[in-house]
Formats: sequence, structure tokens, C-alpha cells
Amino acid sequence: MGTSSIIVYVPPTLFSIVSLAFLLLWHLKIISDWQWSAGFAQTAAGFVLSTFSIEPSFDAFSSGLIFIGAAYCYGSGLLTHFGAPRMRRGRCLFVVAYTLVLAYVVFVQQSLVYQLFLTDAAFAFLLGTAVLTVARRASRPVDIALVAASAVVVLDSVARTTFFTFFTTSSDSLSDFADSAYNLAVHVTTITVCMFFPFTALGAIASAAIERHREDAERDPLTGLLNRRGFDKVLENRPCTEAVPGAAMVCDIDHFKRINDCYGHSVGDKVIVAIANDFERAVGPAGYVARIGGEEFAAFIPGATLQEASVLANMLRISFGAREWADVGISNGVTVSIGVSDVTFEDRALEYALLRADGALYSAKSAGRNAVVAKAAPTATTPHQHDGQRDQLRSTA
Repeated sequence: MGTSSIIVYVPPTLFSIVSLAFLLLWHLKIISDWQWSAGFAQTAAGFVLSTFSIEPSFDAFSSGLIFIGAAYCYGSGLLTHFGAPRMRRGRCLFVVAYTLVLAYVVFVQQSLVYQLFLTDAAFAFLLGTAVLTVARRASRPVDIALVAASAVVVLDSVARTTFFTFFTTSSDSLSDFADSAYNLAVHVTTITVCMFFPFTALGAIASAAIERHREDAERDPLTGLLNRRGFDKVLENRPCTEAVPGAAMVCDIDHFKRINDCYGHSVGDKVIVAIANDFERAVGPAGYVARIGGEEFAAFIPGATLQEASVLANMLRISFGAREWADVGISNGVTVSIGVSDVTFEDRALEYALLRADGALYSAKSAGRNAVVAKAAPTATTPHQHDGQRDQLRSTA
């Protein structure tokens, strides 16, 4: 074999390693898409088949199917990663049409030149369609790198098939592929140019999985709101222009334990989801809402005054209290109590405002529940008072 050097073993080895890495991530449920692993495994198999020939017609037909299968899987992986339509029907019909033409070229015409041209062109079209579909969806640097690397693979296929089909004279015999300049060129360009593709794919998918799991750790699974950890992190990282002033709110469902005891936890969950949705709508996209306890919620509204937040809280309390619950089996209304406080420049941290709002919530409950109580920030607070507030917050957390 004229190309029997270490270079022919590099692509299948590297693609096999990447395939196994993706398979492991999928097995561990870190990623949900197995098609990346299948695509790289097929690519590795294609390189093995091109190196260790079995029978010319079998090699040509099988390698064509393997590489087009890899292109389909890569395209599916890209479309899934970027949340784009999968276009399964159209892409499957294209693969079926390609297979029929490939069978004719290999078994009837027995033309190596046409087989290589057909496979490269089909590979470039199938993967290129996915690249064009997702190109505008890439925003993170690692995603942009993945799109760019995918585009390089497409361009490599187009350039290679154009050059070897129209600008060189090559043997048209299927049996000559293993020792052909084309086969050597595939290995060289894969190692020098296209090897960025599997590693950018691995980086992008792994990065997305890490971000997704991090977000899951900071979100309440029932309501989709931030949990206490996510709430604290978002507030710490919010823009400086949103630091102060504003308003803080703490909301609690009245007699929630009684709802769980009388109607069951599934009904209680529906009540929680309902107030979470109402609270989030009331606060709006400019604010932050979190579920910080079983039936307790907190919010921060940048730029809102104490009066504005109190009016908003009362609207939420009234509308939620008027909600009908007959469809879930609750015969009586469900009410909420809300504590409100302003966030001022005196507050060195939002926790002080939340503590005041929590104290106002306690006052609302002590007054009979189904109420909104507002507690204004003191006009001047000494460092010792802040320290006392912080200690109280920690003791009640």
C-alpha cells in the first residue's frame, strides 16, 4: 500500500477517541444527543475501510454510505445543539436518493471518479445545509468556533472533489482508491485542517452541558424560577446600574400546609406554580423572582419605589385571591401575604432590604394574613445596625 505510513492511522484513531468521549458523555446523561458519537464513529470506520480494502465495489459502496451517514449525524448534532428544526424528512429523502445514485455509479458504471465526486458533493450538501441553518444562532465563542470548523469541513469537501474531478487525471478503477492521491489527500487535509471540527464539537457540546447543569442547579424544578442560590448569584452579578434603588418583596401562601393536608401535595404544587406565574408576570422582565422556600417567594424590582411596589403587591394579592380553584378540587379561595421594602443607597447589600420585607411579611401574617405590609428603610442606619440585620438574616435563613 503506497500510503502505508503512520498518517493513515491518525484520523481513525482520533475520530474513535472523540466518538468514545461523546458516547461516555451520553451514557452519563451529561448530553442528550448520541448522534455526535455515531457520526465520529462512522467517520473512523470510513477511514479504516479506505485503508484496509475488502473488495473494491463493497468498499466504494460501503464507504459512501458510511460518510453520508456521518454527514447526517453531524447535521443532526448541529441542528439539535442550536435548537434548529431537524428537517428529518427532507434530509432522509436526500439520503435515500443519494443511496440509489451511489448504487448505480458503483455497481453499474463502476466509476471511482464519479463515486468520489458524488460522495463528497452529497456530504458537503448535507452538512452545509445544517451549517447555513444554524449559522445565525451561534453567539458564544465556542459555538461560533463550531460553526466555523463545520464550514471548513464543507469547504474542504468541495475544494477536494472539485480539484480531483476537474483538474487532475486519476484512475477510474475502484480497486485503485487505497493507493490513490485522493485517499492520501483526504488523510492529510483531515489531520491538518478538519481535525479542528471534532474537538470544537466536543468543546461546544460539553460547554453547553455544563451551562445547562449549572442553570438546573440554580433553578427551581417545579416553577422554573430561580432558587435561593440562583437568586443570590443573579443579584450579585447584576449590572451596577441596577444596584440601587429599587424594591424588594417577599410573598408567602397563606395556610399552605392546610392545603397540602386537605387536598394533597399535587394540588399544593399547582397552587405554587400558579402564584409563581402570577408573581413573575407582576414583576415583569426587568425584575428578578425566586422561590426561596416551600411556599415562599422573593423578588427584586430595580428602580421601583416603595409605593409602586406596594401597589403592585396589592394587585397581585387581589387577583390571586379572586382565582377559582374548583378545577383542582379546592372549594375555598387561596390567599397570599406580601411584605415590601425599598432598597436604598443606605443598603450595602440587598439582603438588608429582603430582611425588612421578611419582617413586613411577618407583620402581614400577624395581622390576619391576606395582606400587604410595607416597611420603609430607615433614613440613616449605622454599621452596627447593619451587622445586627445581617446576623438576624443568617439566623432566620
